[in-house]
Amino acid sequence: MAKLTHPGKWPPTDVAEGTTPRAWLRYEWQYPGSRRPSRLISHPTVPYVTAARVGGADGEIDLAALSTAAEHYLKQLKQYVNATPPPLGQADPMLDLLADVAASGSLLHWCDIWPKINAEPSRLDGQIASWNMSRHPKSAMPGTVILVATEGIPDPMHGSFLMRFPSAGFRVPIEVRATDDGFDLIIRGLTAEFPGGSHQALSSLLAGRSDAEKRMVLGGLSRSLSGVPLGFQAGMAPATLVPSSETDTGDAPVEAAVSDDASSATSPPPFDTSSVPPTPQTGAPPAARSSVYRMITMLEDDIAKQAGVVPKSLLLQDIRFSAQPENVTDGAWDITLTFLARGQDTPRGEPVSYRLTVRVRLAELGANEVELLSVTRVPLVSHAVAGIGVPLPPPLPFVRVFPVPPPDWRAPTGQIPPHPAPPLAWRRPTRSDKILDLFRESRAIGLGSGLKMQQSAYEVRNCPRFVPGDGVGNLPKTLPGTGLSDLPPRRNISSAISAYWHSKTFFDTMRGLGLAPESYMATAEGPLAVHYRSGIVPGPGRDGRTINAQVRYEVAPDATLQSKPSIDMHLALANLNRWARVKAGTPDSQLEPLGIASCGRWMMHEFGHYLLAARIGQLEFDFAHSAGDSLAAVFFDPLSDLSSPTYPGDPKMRGWTFPFIFAPRRHDRTPAMGWGWYGLLNRSVIEDPPDSGTEHKAYLTEQILSSTCFLLYRSLGGDTLAGTEADWAQRTRASDMTLYLLMQGMAGLAQSPSRAEMLEVGMEEAGWSASASVSLPRGGADWQPATSHKVTRWAYETMGMFPSEPSKIVSKAGAPPLVDIYIRDRRPDVFPTGDGPVKVGPGSYVPVSLHWAADADWVMPGWLPSFGNRGAVAANGARLRAWAGWVLNDKPLAQIMERSVVWNSHVDIGPFDIAPDVVGMALAQTDQQQITQLTTTARTAAPAGTQLVVFYELSQINDRANTDPAADFTVKIGAAASPPDKVQALVDLVAGDNNLGLHMAP
Repeated sequence: MAKLTHPGKWPPTDVAEGTTPRAWLRYEWQYPGSRRPSRLISHPTVPYVTAARVGGADGEIDLAALSTAAEHYLKQLKQYVNATPPPLGQADPMLDLLADVAASGSLLHWCDIWPKINAEPSRLDGQIASWNMSRHPKSAMPGTVILVATEGIPDPMHGSFLMRFPSAGFRVPIEVRATDDGFDLIIRGLTAEFPGGSHQALSSLLAGRSDAEKRMVLGGLSRSLSGVPLGFQAGMAPATLVPSSETDTGDAPVEAAVSDDASSATSPPPFDTSSVPPTPQTGAPPAARSSVYRMITMLEDDIAKQAGVVPKSLLLQDIRFSAQPENVTDGAWDITLTFLARGQDTPRGEPVSYRLTVRVRLAELGANEVELLSVTRVPLVSHAVAGIGVPLPPPLPFVRVFPVPPPDWRAPTGQIPPHPAPPLAWRRPTRSDKILDLFRESRAIGLGSGLKMQQSAYEVRNCPRFVPGDGVGNLPKTLPGTGLSDLPPRRNISSAISAYWHSKTFFDTMRGLGLAPESYMATAEGPLAVHYRSGIVPGPGRDGRTINAQVRYEVAPDATLQSKPSIDMHLALANLNRWARVKAGTPDSQLEPLGIASCGRWMMHEFGHYLLAARIGQLEFDFAHSAGDSLAAVFFDPLSDLSSPTYPGDPKMRGWTFPFIFAPRRHDRTPAMGWGWYGLLNRSVIEDPPDSGTEHKAYLTEQILSSTCFLLYRSLGGDTLAGTEADWAQRTRASDMTLYLLMQGMAGLAQSPSRAEMLEVGMEEAGWSASASVSLPRGGADWQPATSHKVTRWAYETMGMFPSEPSKIVSKAGAPPLVDIYIRDRRPDVFPTGDGPVKVGPGSYVPVSLHWAADADWVMPGWLPSFGNRGAVAANGARLRAWAGWVLNDKPLAQIMERSVVWNSHVDIGPFDIAPDVVGMALAQTDQQQITQLTTTARTAAPAGTQLVVFYELSQINDRANTDPAADFTVKIGAAASPPDKVQALVDLVAGDNNLGLHMAP
C-alpha cells in the first residue's frame, strides 16, 4: 500500500468557521416521507486531499490505500457535521454508520476494485464492486475509482463473504491524480442508499445493538444462509488494509501508519467462529450451490409453482429483513428475498424471465423451520413504448443503412446533394421502399469471421420464429456474400443490417467515451444479444406484429451453469400496414416488413436500458423509465436537419424525440407546464419512491430527464452557429461531451438511485474527477470535463431540481446555490422551448452560440466587468484576477478554435463584497484603473494584426471559480500560471463557469 499523508483538519479552518456551511456543503437527506433512507453529500470546491507516495518500499495505489483515505475522510466529515452545536442545524446518525465502515462490528464492508488496477481485464465475480473508471491500459492509475461499500454476511473461515447485499451501502468517488512523487487522492463527496419500508437493511435493523448482539445475529444468519444459490460468486480475494490513524485536531498533515501484516479491506470483521457453517467438503457442488441452502431447498418447488418458473433457475440477488425489536436477537424474522428466475416454456414462444419478490418467515435464526408468506413476480422486460474480439475481414463496401432516421436526414455538409431534400411528408415509415431509400447511405461495416454479425460486446442473432429459414436460433446471423448493395428497406436482412449498424454505433461511442463494455458489464453476462425481428412479451405483441422494442434479462434454466443473467434486445416493427411482397409468384413468396431496427433513435433508447441492466442490475431507474430518450435526443441532434436554424418547417420539430417511428415524447419540456423534477407530473415518484426496481415508472419522468440532458447539451455548445447555419462540428462535440457526463455518471452508480439527484451529482462527479483532458469519439478538440459541473447543476436547477420547499408542487426552476456570483455577459434572460419561452435571470447558462466573436452572447459586453450574485447569501471577501493577452493568427479563420493565445500580464484585485441578488455591480474607480493599465500594456506588446483579449476570474470561498487553485480542479490556474493557450479551451472554460468572463477586441 502507498504511504499516505492525510490532511490534519478538514474542512479547513476558514471554511469550517464560516456562518453559511450550506453554501459550500450540499447535504441532502431522502425525499420527505420517503421509505428509503439516502444521503447525498457534495463539496466540489472544498476537496479532501490525501497525498499518496508510491514506489519501492512505499507500495502502490490499491484498495488499502483508497479505503484508508476514505475512512479518514468519513471520520473528519462526521466530526464536522455532528459537532456540538451541529453546523447544519442537526446531527446525522447515518454518518456514525458510514464512518465505522472499518470497525470490527460494522455491517458495511468495502468491495474489491474492478477492473483490478494494473491487471488484464477479467470477469467480475459478483454483481457489485468498487468501480475502476481508468481509461489507461490495464486500468492503471491515474484515474477515478468509485469506492463502494455494501452490507454483507461474513464467512471468517474463508476470509470472504457468504453474500453481499448490493441495495444497502454507499459510494465515495476518488480522483487519483498523478503528482511528482505519487498521487493525490481527492474526495469531493459521497452518496448512500439503503432500503426502507417494512423490510430494511441489516444496518437499520441492528442500529443501536451491541457488538455481541450483532455477532449473534450474523452467526445465525450465516447458518441460515449457508450455501445460498447466489446470483454471483461469494468468495473474494483479500486485499491489504492499513488502519486509519486517529484524526488529528490540528492543521498539520497526518501520516498513516504502515504495516506489513495488515488485515484485509474486504475481509469480514471477526465474530464468534462457533456460529460459522462447516467448511464444504472436497467434491462439493459449485460455489453457487455449495451446500444446498435449507430455506430454498424447502421452498424451491413451492416458489416455482406459485411463480410459474423453473425451480433450478432461481438466482438470489438481494435480501432484506424485518423483525420486531424484541425479536431481533432470538425471535422470528421476516425475510424478503429478491430472485431472478426463468419462466416455464410455453407453446406460444420463448419463456420470459422474472424478478421474484419472496417473503418468508424464520421461526428462529439458524433453524430449519421456515414459512413461505408470499410470492410476487415482475417480468424482466422494459419496453420502448408504453403497453406492451475476433479478427475482422475486409469491410463490406456497399451496405445500405439509415445513418439517421429519415426526418433527421440532411445533405452531407460541403458535398453536392445526391437529390433534393424530400419534404417531411415523405419521411414516414409508411412510405414506399423507393422513397425511404432516399434517406439511406452506403456504409462499410466490419463483421466477425465468416461474415457473422458478431463482435465481442454484441451480436445480431438469427430469428427463425419470425424469419423463415433464418438458421438456428440464438446463434449469430451470417450475412450472404452477395446481393447486399441494393436491398430495399423492407427486407428482413435490411433489418438485421440496421440492428448491427446501430449496435456498432453505440458500442463505438461507448468505447470512445472511455467505457469498455468488458469492464462495464457487472451484473450480467455478455455479449448483448440483439434479435432483429422478434416478439414483445408479455402480451399480444409476442407474435412480432407490434410497433415496439424491449430489453430483457434472460435467466439460464440452471443457476449452477450460469450465475448471472444475459441481456437480450428484441426488436419488432416500424410499421404494420405496409409490407413488401418478396419472391412473388413462387412457392417461397412471403411478406417482409420495415423493422424498428431501422430507427437509430429507438435503438439508442433501448441501449439506455442496457446501460442500467449491465451496471446496477435493473432495467429501469427507480425514479424514471431510463436515460434512453436522453441518449437518443443528444446523440442525433447534431446530425439532424430538424435542428438546423434554416430548417423550413416548424422549429418545434427539434424537440420531438422520435419523429420517425412516432411517439409523443419530447425533450424540450419545462417546469411551467408541470414537467419539472418537483412538478405535478413527477409528484407520484417523489412522494412514493419504490422500495426496489420492481415497479415500472411512467415515461413522464423520462421526458423530464431527457429535457434536462438536452438543455445541458445546448448550454455546452449544442446551439453553436457558423454564420447563419449550425456549426455541426461544434454541436457534435457538445453532444459527445454531454453523453460523456451522462454515461460516466451512470457507470459510477453503485446502489440503485432512489432519487434523480443521485444521477445529477454523478454527472457532476464525472466532470470533477476526470483526467485533465479527454478525447471525444466523433472528433473535435480534446475537452476538460472539469469545466462542466456548474452547467450540469444549472440544467437540473432550471428543470425544477433544488426547490426551496420540496414538499410542495413546484412549477418553476429550482433555487440557485446560496452563493452564486457571476461576471455579466451578453446572454439573454429568456430562451425558447417547445412549451414556450423560459425566463431566467442574469448569470445563468442560457443556451447560446459558443462561436468565437467579439459580439458573441457568452462574451462580456465591455472591457470592465460587472458582477452579480444569484444567491441569497452575501459573498464577502471576493477577489478578482485578470489576465490580458492576444490571439495569434497561426490558423486560418476556418480553424479559429485551434488558434493560440499568448498571455502578457495579470493583476489581482480585492477583497470586496457582493450582496445577495445584486445585479450590475461595478469595480471601484481605483480597480478600474488597474484594468485599464493591464489592457494598455498588453495592447502595446501585442503584434500587429492580433486580437486583444482579457480573461477574468471572480472567486469567493463559498463559490470558487473552477480555475481557483483552492478548488483543486484540473483546470486550476496557479499563482504563476496563465489561462489556456488555445481558443477552444478558453471558450469551454468561460462558457462553463459564470465566475469567469472574457472580453475581446472586434
